[in-house]
Amino acid sequence: MTEELVTLETAKLLKEKGFDWKCEHIIGCNKVITKYDLPQSMSCCTEIDGESVEFLCPTLYIAQKWLRENHSIHIAVDINQYGRWYYRLYDIKDYDFLSETEVDKIYKSYEEVLEAGIQEALKLI
Repeated sequence: MTEELVTLETAKLLKEKGFDWKCEHIIGCNKVITKYDLPQSMSCCTEIDGESVEFLCPTLYIAQKWLRENHSIHIAVDINQYGRWYYRLYDIKDYDFLSETEVDKIYKSYEEVLEAGIQEALKLI
């Protein structure tokens, strides 16, 4: 079993919001993912003319954990009686509800809805 990695879009949002945990993977603007034997930090990521062209590429779990530990945002993923996946975002400091899946959105898998929840959480920071 392999763990799912975030997409380029999510990797860019993570960098923008200060994600700096060491990762085994980086992703380039061409969407090519590179794996390293030793975890890499932000210093490994390439910039050209001050613009990033490579980004840290964590697993969905690591991105979810970073949001929980650094920004107190919990992403709850569930499935309804119609077989549709959805997420809800919570502030775990105040136990407040923050956001949830748009009513008309349909996600095909747990991983797809988790990534959508991560992206929405990053937009709230």
